[in-house]
Amino acid sequence: MIRLLCVCLFLWSISVFSQERTAPIVFKNTALSQVLPVVEKHYDIKFSYLDALIDDKNISITILSKQSKEEILQILQQKTSLKFEFTGNNYVTITSFKKKDIISVCGYVLDESQKPIKDIRIFLKATRTNLTTNENGYFENLNVPYNSAILISAPGFRQRVLNSKSFLDEECSKIYLINVKEEVLDEVLIEEYLAKGITQNKKIIHVNLKDVEILPGRTEPDILQSIQLTPGVNNPNETATGLFVRGSTPHQNLILWNGIKTYNQGHLFGLLSAFNPYVAKEVDFSKSGVSARYGDRIAGVIDIKSEQEIAKRFTGGAGLNMINADAVIHAPIIKDKVSLQLSGRRSYTDVLETFTYKKFSDRVFQNTKIAETSPLINEDNNFFFADYNANLLIHPSETQKIEVNTIYSKNDLNFKRSDDVDSFSDDLVTENEGYNIKWKSQYTDYISLDISGYYTKYRLNYEFQTNNLGVFTEIENKDNIVTDYGGELHLNYKFSDYQNLSAGYQYSNNNTKYAFITTTPSYELVLDEDDSFLNIHSFYSEYKLENPKNFYVSLGLRLNHYAELNQSFIEPRVFLQKYINKNWEINTSAEYRSQASSQIQESVISDLTLENEVWTLANDEVFPIISSYQFTFGSSFKKNKWYLDIDTYYKKINDITSLTAGFINPVSNTYQNGESSVIGLDFFLKKRWRKYKTWISYSYINTRNKFENINDDEFFPGNWNIEHTVKWSHFYKIKNFQFSLGWLWHTGKAFTNATGVDNTGQIVAIEFDEINGNTLPIYHRLDFSAIYDFKTSTQSNTKYRLGLSLLNLYDRKNILNREFRTTNSLNNQLINSDIFSLGITPNISFRVFW
Repeated sequence: MIRLLCVCLFLWSISVFSQERTAPIVFKNTALSQVLPVVEKHYDIKFSYLDALIDDKNISITILSKQSKEEILQILQQKTSLKFEFTGNNYVTITSFKKKDIISVCGYVLDESQKPIKDIRIFLKATRTNLTTNENGYFENLNVPYNSAILISAPGFRQRVLNSKSFLDEECSKIYLINVKEEVLDEVLIEEYLAKGITQNKKIIHVNLKDVEILPGRTEPDILQSIQLTPGVNNPNETATGLFVRGSTPHQNLILWNGIKTYNQGHLFGLLSAFNPYVAKEVDFSKSGVSARYGDRIAGVIDIKSEQEIAKRFTGGAGLNMINADAVIHAPIIKDKVSLQLSGRRSYTDVLETFTYKKFSDRVFQNTKIAETSPLINEDNNFFFADYNANLLIHPSETQKIEVNTIYSKNDLNFKRSDDVDSFSDDLVTENEGYNIKWKSQYTDYISLDISGYYTKYRLNYEFQTNNLGVFTEIENKDNIVTDYGGELHLNYKFSDYQNLSAGYQYSNNNTKYAFITTTPSYELVLDEDDSFLNIHSFYSEYKLENPKNFYVSLGLRLNHYAELNQSFIEPRVFLQKYINKNWEINTSAEYRSQASSQIQESVISDLTLENEVWTLANDEVFPIISSYQFTFGSSFKKNKWYLDIDTYYKKINDITSLTAGFINPVSNTYQNGESSVIGLDFFLKKRWRKYKTWISYSYINTRNKFENINDDEFFPGNWNIEHTVKWSHFYKIKNFQFSLGWLWHTGKAFTNATGVDNTGQIVAIEFDEINGNTLPIYHRLDFSAIYDFKTSTQSNTKYRLGLSLLNLYDRKNILNREFRTTNSLNNQLINSDIFSLGITPNISFRVFW
């Protein structure tokens, strides 16, 4: 009896153990770090790996008792795209795949009706071998190098090019071939425009700053300087911020940071961009065919966005160059729900003046009192700049996203001169701060709604103070403040994969102030001032029909109502694109736009001449609302790694003034109303040979201005007119090195020549030649840059970058501008005040990414 009972208990224990073993273990969207310990215990194996390698891996998997450990490792490999390899008795090492690794591939080739296609040719490029599909459309190969190209082609079908690593995601892929006769061409997307990370689609240039390669003269991806490499964008001042897009002046560009309008975009008086390139993720730049969603400006649109995805793990970076240092972090707060990105950048020029900064300061401060020889004993020039960013991302659910963004930048200059009796100080500060909150809701697959609000503030303050024996005798002050706040409601409805309709309402309130005041102990004299505000209500709608029978059309309409001026502008926007074939397309656009905020040239306060432009609002008396219309026609062709793009355009700008156009009448300081006419052509050609590529662009821009009571009411060249520009760039990559060389050549800008001095009257006057009837000498320079990327350990996620750049490699002495003035003496003499470009300017940078 006892023996029988023991047998029963033994059989029962086997039955229970068998049931436990046969019960499946199910994981749904579970972190890999939680799955691996269960697999280790279940199969009596031990995994070896770097934590950083699996931190962002979530998988769904069911473990069955009948599966062998080899089978479960194969499944894990497919789910994670990581390599699971036995390195000892029951020891498994997890690593990333490398090019030399061999994997197996298999798949089914089907047509659009999901019927198998037999005898399809499969070409494995790395091993130069061929496979063919069987009657089920099936193929397989067990010895394919990882990350190699696989070409699938058949008569009557469009060729497919796949990467072998994509076969790791599932057991056997289903690959569909499209019948050529029924094929609708994909939208023409230039996968690489200037460089890797810079693409062009429907004339919108998109910059992905995380992927962008090295550009000539830059070791870091400066946003505004990258845009200057595109045809049709000139910069006669050799700065980062002075973007003259197709003949328009810089203040006519709309530059957004996460939806925040910016009114000052430069550091070091424009030589550097105020946007940290390691915070920004992507940039969209439009020269024409601008969406109806964009208002407020009549020229280029630069839309900058920072990271919009929740951080999976702690990432960031820090760097140092010969001007400034910065750091960026992006940290998860709540897993898959909340993350925070922070950054800070500051120059150390007030502590240490490097050889790069000395070159920059020589360029910036030339022809100012800082560069003049002073008889005073003591002299001190203290300058620094800084910028900060914060970006909070909240994803409460898959359909709801909230973003909170802030940006702040500052430039601070303090220049002092003194002796035992007198002292003089120049204080110049510019600040730009902005805040934005956006709530994105995806209600269905077809309907989404965005609600956002912003606030931005810009301030320019200049103060020149004179003291005698410690007591001030005179203060000259220039102050310019812009506060701008508003919101947007944007609704998007997607009819189908090819049709989209969007509409929205935007509101903005702009308050702009400026004042020029002279103060002494006995009086205060207001030389000029203004304090005005403007409410703008805008409604817009845009319809897009994408890719129907090789055709694309975008129709937009915008209504701007300027409340205090009681003026409304209806602004149509049209962009058409026709694909002639898969290599060739033609396009055309037409648009009308208006602008109420402008910068004016001021000459009231005789300051450092570093910041002599102030913002002002349109009014009924002096400054009308500027309006512009533009027409373009162009074509592009790409084949065999050649890319050719040609664009022609005509632009007309109405209701400009001599002050907003950057033109001061050399005969009279009064302002005049006028118009501007621009005719232009952009030509771009690029070719790539494996690791080397080169591109060249040519731009022709003819800008003509006409003002009342100037030049007999006849057109004359614009102040910043540069007719011919050539940009030629080269890029080469070998292993971890990148090299870039760029040559810039353009004709000199227009200027008004002086013929002499008339001192017959009480006021000495300069006699001028024909307005802008002369041009400066030809400008050209050669820029070089190189970077080296490396790791200290192949298993580490930490990367390092060392960079070197040389601006103006052969030290060409270019003239940027020519001005004329007279000496302050009884024996007046004419002084030719030329402004010269940067000489040869080296820079070195070092950065770490984690």
